[in-house]
Amino acid sequence: MQRILEILNLECNQLFAWIPVLFGVGIGIYFILPFEPSLWFTLALIEGVLLVAYLWRFYPALLKILAVIAIVLAGFTDIQLKTTYIKTQMPKAMEGKFYLRGQIMAKDINYRGRPRIVLGNMENLSGDKIRGKYRLTILSNSKVFEVGKCVELVAEVAPVMKANLVGGYQPDRRLFFDGINGGGYVASGVFEIDCTKALSFWTRAIDKWRRKVSNMIAEKLPAEEASVAAAIITGNRELMTQKQIEEYRDSGLAHFLSISGLHMSMLAGLMFFFVRLVMAFIPALALRYNSKKSAAILAILISTVYLCISGAAVPTQRAYIMTFVVLLAVLFERQAISMRVLAIAAMVILVISPQMLVNISFQLSFAAVVGLVAFYERFGNRVEHFLAGEHVGTVEKILRGVLAYFAGIIVADLVASLATLPLVMYHFNRVALYTSITNCIAGPIIGFVIMPAILLVLLTIPLGVSWLPLKVAGWGIGWINDLTAWVSAQPHAVAEVYSFPLWGLLIIISGGLWLCLWHSRWRHLGWIAIICGFLSLCFVKVPDVVAGDGGKAVAVKNSSGKLQVFEGGNKWMKQNWMEKFASSNVDKEDIAEPDLSDIDFGKEIGVSIYGNKIKSVRDYIGYRPWNR
Repeated sequence: MQRILEILNLECNQLFAWIPVLFGVGIGIYFILPFEPSLWFTLALIEGVLLVAYLWRFYPALLKILAVIAIVLAGFTDIQLKTTYIKTQMPKAMEGKFYLRGQIMAKDINYRGRPRIVLGNMENLSGDKIRGKYRLTILSNSKVFEVGKCVELVAEVAPVMKANLVGGYQPDRRLFFDGINGGGYVASGVFEIDCTKALSFWTRAIDKWRRKVSNMIAEKLPAEEASVAAAIITGNRELMTQKQIEEYRDSGLAHFLSISGLHMSMLAGLMFFFVRLVMAFIPALALRYNSKKSAAILAILISTVYLCISGAAVPTQRAYIMTFVVLLAVLFERQAISMRVLAIAAMVILVISPQMLVNISFQLSFAAVVGLVAFYERFGNRVEHFLAGEHVGTVEKILRGVLAYFAGIIVADLVASLATLPLVMYHFNRVALYTSITNCIAGPIIGFVIMPAILLVLLTIPLGVSWLPLKVAGWGIGWINDLTAWVSAQPHAVAEVYSFPLWGLLIIISGGLWLCLWHSRWRHLGWIAIICGFLSLCFVKVPDVVAGDGGKAVAVKNSSGKLQVFEGGNKWMKQNWMEKFASSNVDKEDIAEPDLSDIDFGKEIGVSIYGNKIKSVRDYIGYRPWNR
């Protein structure tokens, strides 16, 4: 015990980084519970912690243990209060075919590439108000109007899809926290009408600006280049074909299409470098003003512009917060790249939006950044010493810088890929095998051509000459498109894998955090946890039968140990099952459909059968506000 206390004393500077981890543990406990805890129970726990703190007030060591419990309880309370508030605002969804008038609050495309809108501020044919929001897929060739426009349509609506696989994805939970209580499809055309309630001035102004930029991109670039340029500048992926999306995913460059840490950090970094370079060439500015702080302020400004023009999606918001905190550290002359800065960014996000803990994008982003920061803290001094190149000439310094850049791309990709691998396996069940090769080739194109050109696009929009750097960005995007098409076409470009059991994934995450957040030698104990977590794959069993969608969607394990689906039921649901058990390319066999007449699908939202044992989805997730 004394040895542990000595190590913790040496690691006191790292203890702050564990605060968001403990806060996240509290959030995670709430989500894992198979029932909705009582607010009175949580209040009793808070009162109990306060009472014990009073009784232990003269025992500092015990108070530290109690502080850990209090942080976990704070995370638990935060998400419970957030859920309770949303539940009071969320009405029960209608079911059936209805005439709706409403305002488009958001739009995107579904997994089949079809346009989809979120309709709010709704009313029916009689003018009665309809509470809530509905996410509707447009099946016709109707024009998809911009966010903020008001439309009328006929829609077939129903409550959102509930979880349908034991240990599987819970779509209803995510939509609940997005404020969406129903879904369906548009059974008619979509017609624009006048809005009785307009969006705010800034919302309309930014949306108009985004439309103007999107139209310029479509006019100035060929279709395949324009679709990607629109995705990484305005966040609009509607122009992309399903084939393009699959090529980027299978080549390991899907992250390039989602505006997140890669784009925001590159853009802010380029602006930071550009401002310091300009000021260095103007002695009057360099001597009068602090170039580093001036560059940080302007980098924050361009990051804010990019946040607005890109649509401020959740991953972009998170990347902006992280970039903002880093640049703020520069302004206050703190170490910009550190676990402390990352912990502050994580804490801000989790306090404001605790549900982000179970968001795939949040997990992948922070896993990659934690791995990269840990690597930088461990080996950053050696790299800086190498680049400093004492007693070497200018040419050799330049060559070292170029070598370090290309080596940095490979190493950063390797570290980020390894850090996110367990999460990719768990959530997507697909691993792009050539991702390192793709990123090694694409990295210089993105870093030297595309992102600098996009920075110039944003800077020159007010001048009306942004089409010129846009053309340069288009050349780079064309090269990337050719690269993704070639890599994805290679044999065995993608491998399907099983998902870890949840407990296995949690062990891996715990081991990874232990390895990355500590500095002492005991951090290597994290490797044991990581290895044990990966061994949990040995305990994965393919169910003999999976059924959901009221018994209409059914899959059976065949002789090769893979799932094989039958006709009928929700197609997305069945595809999700097959991916979860690495069965997407299964060879079809002549199998009899099982008799499921004994299962009450009015009560059960999904079952997995292992021999004579039936596992119900309800037994694992219970009745929560998002799945009742």
